[in-house]
Amino acid sequence: MANENYSPFEPRTMGEVVKRMPPVHTFFKTTFFKNVKTFVTRSVDVDFKKGNRALAPFVHPRIGGKTMPNSGFQTKTYTPPHIAPDKITTVDDLISRMAGENIYSGQTPAQRAIKKMAEDFAELNEMITRREEWMASQALILGKIPIIGEGFDNEAIDFGFTNKETISSAAQKWSAATADPIADLKRWRKQVQKTGFVNCNVCVMADNVASAFINNAKVKELLDIKAYDLAVIKPRELPNGVTYIGTINGMGLDIYTYTEWFLDDWTDPAKPEQKPLVPDNTVILLSTSATYSMYYGAVTILDGKGGAAETFKTVEGARVPDTWTARKPARRFLQLNSQPLPVPHEVDSWFVAVVM
Repeated sequence: MANENYSPFEPRTMGEVVKRMPPVHTFFKTTFFKNVKTFVTRSVDVDFKKGNRALAPFVHPRIGGKTMPNSGFQTKTYTPPHIAPDKITTVDDLISRMAGENIYSGQTPAQRAIKKMAEDFAELNEMITRREEWMASQALILGKIPIIGEGFDNEAIDFGFTNKETISSAAQKWSAATADPIADLKRWRKQVQKTGFVNCNVCVMADNVASAFINNAKVKELLDIKAYDLAVIKPRELPNGVTYIGTINGMGLDIYTYTEWFLDDWTDPAKPEQKPLVPDNTVILLSTSATYSMYYGAVTILDGKGGAAETFKTVEGARVPDTWTARKPARRFLQLNSQPLPVPHEVDSWFVAVVM
């Protein structure tokens, strides 16, 4: 028997729709920020680990052991930025044929409402996921996440990242014939080994950097030493906009380019511009064994009961759907909420360089 009280806009039903939506696959988020954790509070506590290379002390048998200080961690509290895109459904959307719908389909307004809800949530989810990928790229490339939007004044979530270098000498820029990219990579990788305690095994280059790298005489010389197979360049396309360029076997370093863009509509709102996630001239050395996380703060919404009985409720989750109606004209709002925060717990475990 059909449930006459069933509504596709009931919060539990909307939540099930959101759970079934296919994710937008992204390189930085899925490769490095794999540890996902949701919180029941809006703010999240982030532990930053900092180790050392202290040696166990020598002690005389008659003296006994020596107490060593704990190599602990630093805890910082952040409030993830609130992301809440929404879509509007009007009467016209329900009585008119939808895009791609057969002219003679005979769908009812109620059926179109359910279909449009699923399509709207899918679009909103993609927008949030693209924002998460942008946040992950900013955390890695800048060491901080700029929070730009209405009500914010040049705010940023800063992780205190310092492993950066800009090559200023014209002779050492990778576009110059006198440059030595292999020596630079070795030096940066050694710096991460020293301060971050991990071996970088992934190198992401901007397109123009990859071209200069492959055409560099010293890199070609390394490729020509076939007997030792020190480096292999075999470009091939991979999913998610990633291209595998090759491997420097002597360092265990796989080289990629990542051709993904985002729409910057805040720097100059009158002239939105498509920009690459990996800026030109940039090289990033990363380790897949480092600890990075994607944290989600809780979202507070109204419970949807309506009237005087309606109260606020706080929901834990990566995506929290919400809906409400308005009149004059009659319309329904569908909103998808999220409070994501990409967290690089080990801030010395990667290196960023501007080489051209």
